[in-house]
Amino acid sequence: MTEDVEQLREALASARQQLAAQEQRLRQQDLALNGIAALQAHEEPETLIAKAFELIAEALAFDRAMFLELREDRFVCIASTEAAAVGCEWPAGVFFRRVADGRPAVVPDEARAPEWSGMGTRADGGGLRPLKGAIYAPISAGAGPGLLVLSSAGHGAYSPADLRLVSRLGIFVSQTLAAAQRRRLAQAAHVAETERSQAVEASEAKSRFLANMSHEIRTPLNGVTTVAVLLAESGLQGRQKEMAQLIVDSSRALERLLNDILDLAKVESGRLTLEEAPFELPSALASTFDLFAIRAEAQGLAFDLRVAPAAHGWFTGDVARVRQVAANLLSNAVKFTQHGEVGVSLSVDEGFVTLEVRDTGVGFDAETAARLFERFEQADGSVTRRFGGSGLGLALSRTLAGMMGGDIACRSAPGEGSTFTFRFPARAAQAPMLQESSTVLGSPGAAALNVLVAEDNPNNRAIVCMVLEAIQARTVVVENGAQAVEAFAAAPFDIVLMDLQMPVMDGLSATRRIREMERAVGAGATPIIALSANAMTHHVEEALAAGSTAHVAKPIDPHRLIDTMLTLTSVAAHAWPATASAS
Repeated sequence: MTEDVEQLREALASARQQLAAQEQRLRQQDLALNGIAALQAHEEPETLIAKAFELIAEALAFDRAMFLELREDRFVCIASTEAAAVGCEWPAGVFFRRVADGRPAVVPDEARAPEWSGMGTRADGGGLRPLKGAIYAPISAGAGPGLLVLSSAGHGAYSPADLRLVSRLGIFVSQTLAAAQRRRLAQAAHVAETERSQAVEASEAKSRFLANMSHEIRTPLNGVTTVAVLLAESGLQGRQKEMAQLIVDSSRALERLLNDILDLAKVESGRLTLEEAPFELPSALASTFDLFAIRAEAQGLAFDLRVAPAAHGWFTGDVARVRQVAANLLSNAVKFTQHGEVGVSLSVDEGFVTLEVRDTGVGFDAETAARLFERFEQADGSVTRRFGGSGLGLALSRTLAGMMGGDIACRSAPGEGSTFTFRFPARAAQAPMLQESSTVLGSPGAAALNVLVAEDNPNNRAIVCMVLEAIQARTVVVENGAQAVEAFAAAPFDIVLMDLQMPVMDGLSATRRIREMERAVGAGATPIIALSANAMTHHVEEALAAGSTAHVAKPIDPHRLIDTMLTLTSVAAHAWPATASAS
């Protein structure tokens, strides 16, 4: 009897110990579950997984823990308590896929799983051997399905209760990792949106700055250029005429540099567009060829121009941009050639127009050629010191050629000169019925014109009046848009020259008011030429949208302004709105 009681006491003590151990294990498991559930989602995935392994170890013994992620047709270990396991791969077989799809399993011997086939392999040739008992549970980091693998060296070490625990742990870890990924994606989206907004603001600020600087530079440049043109054509002789022409040439060079800078800004902002209009080769390039032939001869260089018969004809494209590229190539050829000649050939073959510019100048090596078309690049410092230049022309020229569907290529060698080849698609066009005519300053053909001039800058007012005096036009001059509207209502005018940036009322608003007045009384549309130092495309579009008939950019070319005035006053339609562009 005593012996039976003693056995019962021992059994009861053992049961109490087992119960206490089980309670302790449950408490540890609860702590692990609570710990994993409390993991902060703002931490990196690697840190979260490492902490999860530590918490699992408090609830369940294991010799190795791994996190496998499915990548295409293989499971890859991306985290483990054993460093050698990271990077190991297993084929995505039936067993691994079944677990990843939500069916956890206890494995008494890992080697029996067909995916192991002896060991897990690494790309560097290393491997990982299987252990004995293991638990495989589904887990996900948000990027795709994965596996949580706990392995032990003891055979059959895990029970169904352990499997349920690990499955719950896998769910908690998956939820935490998914929340972390959502938070990272939200942060990345916020950062991307902030950067995009900042980029847009910076681009808009740069556009405003360029527009303002363009206006500020063009305003005094307008005075220099236009007055110099008028002075050069005022009957000067000899040395005085040469000096006046030098001022004209210098101001035109400054204007071209300013235009290059603005064009590059348009390229960066995606606002540079090409126009489509018929033009005649080689007539469209004749003035450009003549200009650089004169410059070459002035430097003692021969200028050889050859035009193939097939180049004579009408084509469609942006003739102004074609001239711009040709002028850049010819300018470089003349600038960088001290002795010898500059050769130009123009041909049409295999559906392309080809302009080839050759020189016997300084030349350059292959390394220089590779970066010659980069912005602000020149051959070398010595060339820069000897010949100057901004390094903008070739970069812009190649961009323009690419927009036309063509390209610019070069070949050269130091001391042997250079050859630049500009090619663009030759799209045939019909010759237009009417062609522009030119006006000689001082002719009385516009004597009957009554012109309203709205310009706030005193120098610009004087310049415009000088141009109009040359054709004996009668002018009324006002200083802002409000005065322009009052003057237009008080007397009839044949044409209006409207500056766009003025105090009290700007030129766009004044143009809209004038158009409203005309519509109210059923009158025809008086031609309005917008005069603006803002030469960017969207400024021209704004002027035409407001009701301007044409746009002439400053610095004002007197011939161009007068030609535009005579064209509009002779063909102006008596219906609103009339549209034309001189830009």
